Amino acid sequence: MNQFFQASSPRQIKEILDFCNVNSIEIIEWKQNSRWQNKIKMAGLADCIPRYLVFPNTTVMLSQLVNFAYRNHCRVIPTGEGTKLSWGGLSQPADLLISMVNFNGVVEYGEKDLVITVQGGMKIKDLNHFLASRGQFVPIDPFFEDDATVGGVVATGNSLCWRQRYGGVRDLILGLSFVRADGEAVKAGGKVVKNVAGYDLMKLFTGSYGSLGIITEVTFRVYPLMASSSSVFITGEKKVLGVLRNMITQSSLTPTMADFVAHYSAIGALGSGADFGLGIRFEGIKPSVEQQVKQVESWAEDLGLSSLVFGDALERNFWKDIKVMDYPTICKVGLMGNRIINLFSRFGYEGFINISSGVGFVFLGEDIRAHQVLALRRFCEDNGGYLSMVRSPLALQKQVEPWGYVGNGLEMMKKIKEKFDPQGVFYNRLF
Repeated sequence: MNQFFQASSPRQIKEILDFCNVNSIEIIEWKQNSRWQNKIKMAGLADCIPRYLVFPNTTVMLSQLVNFAYRNHCRVIPTGEGTKLSWGGLSQPADLLISMVNFNGVVEYGEKDLVITVQGGMKIKDLNHFLASRGQFVPIDPFFEDDATVGGVVATGNSLCWRQRYGGVRDLILGLSFVRADGEAVKAGGKVVKNVAGYDLMKLFTGSYGSLGIITEVTFRVYPLMASSSSVFITGEKKVLGVLRNMITQSSLTPTMADFVAHYSAIGALGSGADFGLGIRFEGIKPSVEQQVKQVESWAEDLGLSSLVFGDALERNFWKDIKVMDYPTICKVGLMGNRIINLFSRFGYEGFINISSGVGFVFLGEDIRAHQVLALRRFCEDNGGYLSMVRSPLALQKQVEPWGYVGNGLEMMKKIKEKFDPQGVFYNRLF
């Protein structure tokens, strides 16, 4: 592998940008920047990345950087704000770290068409702040919600509690643009909801962890902000909570969020005195919200469960706080919905899992051991699901393969990676 960037200077990096205003490119020495230094060390990348971090601000500039890497057999790590640099497998040296944070604007907005195109480095928080003034939003609620960028969220498929009503990230994307491994800029999809032309590269890039290309723009479908909102948290015997879960998922109720939650600090802030429960959020016109909350309260009372209704700041903080992870290991899990209760009962870990899809996250402490992770993975796999360690200490990664069972998809993934990136330009976290 070419090690050009390991000893390069900003001047040498600028020399590869033939047709750009080289004085506009930002290049920092990450070891002299405490914020980036901490992110890179936390990701376990400090010993395998070059001295400088590059911030291109145009697609032409980005294309030239990637094309240089392609021609010189260099390996590139794409990132946004670096919030998820530690996610996935980390086993390869890298030559160039490219941050997309300067790609942070709105490209096109169709307010009446309910679509918006934004650059990949725009923060989800800023995107929804822009839309809120127009009475709209994109229903993505990622980890690190203050810093997570559009490209990073798409690349990791990271959307959480709004999954109940709006689906995952891939369900919200209408089109995207990216720079492929040879530096060419490519567009996929369209800017209208009913566009079905061509291959669905939007779904392919969602969850690709930057291994197929660098996302430069994304077109989302947007939704109207709801007029009213209220949440209810139900506690009691776990088996009975499972019965209530079945009643809700088989009913005509339309919650926007619905998760089994075992997050001690978030639940403690409600003052419920419990450490586990079922959190449900309803949004819409006020009469509909009130009616649905009352229905859940009635069912809970009939089953001998306790319920707490809350709104406003308490509601916003609850759904925000369950995403706060003060744990070194984060596992994304999926399993059959009727087995979620069994997982929390058997293992007792903190986390939250959607009651319908069975997709969620489990947080593991510093004292976790490899055999405990493997036991949790076996349970998920035995119940129609999976467990992936999206973030974990390097020592644990060496003992437990991060991604786990992938069925018969691994060979297909390798073939796709080979077609998109035959020289391995983009850092591969997946296998």
